[in-house]
Amino acid sequence: MNRFKHRLVNLQLTVFMVAGLNLMSACTSTAVADTWPPAPLMEIAPDLEAGTLPSSISVEMIEPGRWRCTFRVRPSHPPDTLTLAGTMNGWNKAATPLSGPDEDRWWTCTLELPVGRYLYKFVANDNHWFPDPRNPDKEPDGHSGHNSVLRLGHLAHLERSGASRGDGTIEGRAIEHDPQRPRYYQPLPDRYIQVRVQTLAHDVEQAWLCIHYGDCVPMTPVVENELFTLWEGIVQIPELYANMSSSSGRKPEYMFLFEDGDVRRCYPVSYGVPVTTEAVFSTPDWAKHAIWYQIFPDRFRNGDPSNDPEHVIPWTMDWFSSAPHEGADGQTFYKHFVFWRHYGGDIAGIEQQLPYLKDLGVNAIYLNPVFEAWSNHKYDATDYLHIDDQFGKKGDYEAIAATEDLLDPSTWKWTESDKIFLRFLKRAHELGFKVIIDGVFNHVGQPHPAFQDVKQNKQNSRYADWFNVTSWEPFEFTGWGGFDALPEFKKTVDGLYSESLKQHIFNVTRRWMDPDGDGDPSDGIDGWRLDVPNEIPAPFWAEWRKVVKEVNPDAYITGEIWDRADHWLDGKHFDAVMNYEFAKGACKWVFNKNQKIKPSELDQAFRELRLAYPREATLVLQNLMNSHDTDRVASMAHNPDRAYDHANRIQDNGPEFDNTKPTDEEYARARLTTLLQMTYVGAPMIYYGDEVGMWGADDPTCRKPMLWKDLEPYEKPEQNHVMDAHRAYYQRAIKLRTEHPALRTGSFQTLLTDDAQDVWCFLRADADEQLLVVLNASNEERVVSITLPSDGPRSWQGVFNQEGWLAPDEDKLQLTVPAIDGVVLHAKASE
Repeated sequence: MNRFKHRLVNLQLTVFMVAGLNLMSACTSTAVADTWPPAPLMEIAPDLEAGTLPSSISVEMIEPGRWRCTFRVRPSHPPDTLTLAGTMNGWNKAATPLSGPDEDRWWTCTLELPVGRYLYKFVANDNHWFPDPRNPDKEPDGHSGHNSVLRLGHLAHLERSGASRGDGTIEGRAIEHDPQRPRYYQPLPDRYIQVRVQTLAHDVEQAWLCIHYGDCVPMTPVVENELFTLWEGIVQIPELYANMSSSSGRKPEYMFLFEDGDVRRCYPVSYGVPVTTEAVFSTPDWAKHAIWYQIFPDRFRNGDPSNDPEHVIPWTMDWFSSAPHEGADGQTFYKHFVFWRHYGGDIAGIEQQLPYLKDLGVNAIYLNPVFEAWSNHKYDATDYLHIDDQFGKKGDYEAIAATEDLLDPSTWKWTESDKIFLRFLKRAHELGFKVIIDGVFNHVGQPHPAFQDVKQNKQNSRYADWFNVTSWEPFEFTGWGGFDALPEFKKTVDGLYSESLKQHIFNVTRRWMDPDGDGDPSDGIDGWRLDVPNEIPAPFWAEWRKVVKEVNPDAYITGEIWDRADHWLDGKHFDAVMNYEFAKGACKWVFNKNQKIKPSELDQAFRELRLAYPREATLVLQNLMNSHDTDRVASMAHNPDRAYDHANRIQDNGPEFDNTKPTDEEYARARLTTLLQMTYVGAPMIYYGDEVGMWGADDPTCRKPMLWKDLEPYEKPEQNHVMDAHRAYYQRAIKLRTEHPALRTGSFQTLLTDDAQDVWCFLRADADEQLLVVLNASNEERVVSITLPSDGPRSWQGVFNQEGWLAPDEDKLQLTVPAIDGVVLHAKASE
């Protein structure tokens, strides 16, 4: 075994290097034996002052470092209901209702909070989010708005650390460790645990992770900024604990020991460690190797014209033209006939194009909703039990649905459309594809039989507790996003209000995951993408996850979460999320001009995400650039310097959005983000048509019909045609990821962030290979000098945009990188 291979497999810690850190500190340890705690406990000055507060918040100290906080707000428009949502309650808009209004129109709520920094907003009428109007402390929310900021305690008000290493003083109030958060604690296989702790920046010379009756290992600083240092260590739980019976109640304990100058002190808290295999969070192995392709079914391919709805739009018609029937009633393009269009895409069309997807190189398909619904997007389900007959066999739904009882799965049958979908699943599986579908369990469409029954029978309906009815006479209810067409399910702080609704959704879940109910899920879908899951309180999803994993432990669950998803990726809820945080960072670096970030800033942002999430989740995140809910990736490049997914709907919030076809340079920038997707940590996802050059603003224009070579010429062929070279680049980048496992499951290490040249270089590695990825976001060819690990390979072969072999001069490798593109080199470990 050579030195490179030995370095990676030592202690079997290869899989824990995703943060790009040197975790070999776990290899050197000092025995603690029976000495516990391993050093005197530090004395921590109590936090007696909350600090400066906005006029909207008053506090009363309960004990040092903990306050009873009262929030007061007077909305400009009187709401019916008002709640508080923020980091203090997981952004659960149902968790903290405000009381009011009083005679002066004030609303109030009180909750207990410890020292810390909190982001929050108020939510009026369940759908209108707004910051605290009397709190000037705010920060961007990522959606062109702002979150309000509450700071409690001395440290929460600091802007930078004033500490000095070696002065023998340790600020105990700055030490933070929360074993409930993956950022700070992750159980690993073979009784290892990965633990992190935060200290004040420049305050501590060395941190140690100590386990009772085990080892005390030095921790490594993995992140340091102006305020804090984050330390990391990996230690193995002693075998003696593993041999104890669970009934003994004895758990291993760990503590933190800090050294600074001649001071050596333990933080005065001991943490218990559960010793169970169930505590280890794992995600499906196949999802770590997935290359996703998202399909909006109505717009992908019309494979069976016999199921077309009335007035189907000609596939090759120019998007902004009008069909003969459109506008006859006075409607205009954006108001509103474009939103009612159907193009005839169906399951047959998707199945017919599986060879196309195979040739492209993708191996996992995410389908937007396929259940029976009136609209073209199907987010307004009429029924979760059946595939839409416009996607299968026209007219086969109503007769069977009339014989079924939503509350009795024994009455549920299979339509011909359902069978067409199941045959598609079988064929997709035969070709090596995994398939997940959209689960829209927050709301339905008005035609849903349960909602129709509630409208007719009011309180006497069997489904009266399913929906958020606000008035029976006159009949009024809450629609998702304020849309009456989308009746929303009623919630509690723990999830869905109705037990029968919950069981209905559980049974629907089982139906599509194991259609024949024989215990073998191979005939069903491979997982779910959850629509607006943050609208349903997390306890429901924890229970739903158990249902999913009981049917198929290898099923994949991903959620539509637009921001950081720390509390969703804790092993109790989702396996992954649609990683919009990846897209936001990539856009800022590759597309922006006036608001462009540096490669070092992108590297730091991505490192923060890798630290925040469990590695098992990081490897299966859906790293997308765009989707059916955003403008197209090429149009993002064409419209730089905007907040992600903002000012991109021409019909309302984006009248200045340039919806002309992107330039050659902008397509090159879109390709660079594709190369980043294919080489970074996590599972890349392509939105249908991006690979052939489709472009356009946000909904509806991001949902044009797919461009197909055999259907050319399209109207306005100069704008609407398959861009062969663009697609070929996608194929090459996908092939690169497919051929090199280290790009899918290997470690990540930053080697260079050259801000002056706009170049970012990182290393992906596993026990068998290394790949050196160098990305150049500038408009000029760049020559860079990269410092390689001293014990790494001495010879590198070009595998993307580079031919031949290169050898470093000592530990320096000089490389020329083309403008708005990248180079990838490969080295294979030898025996």
